[in-house]
Amino acid sequence: MSKVRIIEPEGFSDLWALWRDYARKTDGRGKARPTYRKWLLEGADPADILDGARWHIRSMKDDERPFIQLLSVYLNSEKWMDECEKERAYQARLSGMEQSTNVVSMKPAPRPANHFLSKLERGEVTLASGE
Repeated sequence: MSKVRIIEPEGFSDLWALWRDYARKTDGRGKARPTYRKWLLEGADPADILDGARWHIRSMKDDERPFIQLLSVYLNSEKWMDECEKERAYQARLSGMEQSTNVVSMKPAPRPANHFLSKLERGEVTLASGE
């Protein structure tokens, strides 16, 4: 008996790679693939599904992780339709933080008059030569 290689729909391998690390042992590609394909045939955008799954996993609390839904159940619940926008807003906030222009450069604190470098600049102190 040999394995039959089923062609996966566009984007499914990325979704499964994301979900697999959190999936329960009873979850599998065989259950999720037909559900994913169904939603693509209904007109779903693979990017929406993937972004929704990212948000779903990101927003789960640690004590909820052992009870994550099967991927096929998650897809059929249509949560990804709402959660994809949350993920995109989150990513936009992150990129906005990286490009933030409200950073102010600070001048170094002034040195007191008795500081060695202040005295050196005024000529009060000379450096000994190493010869």
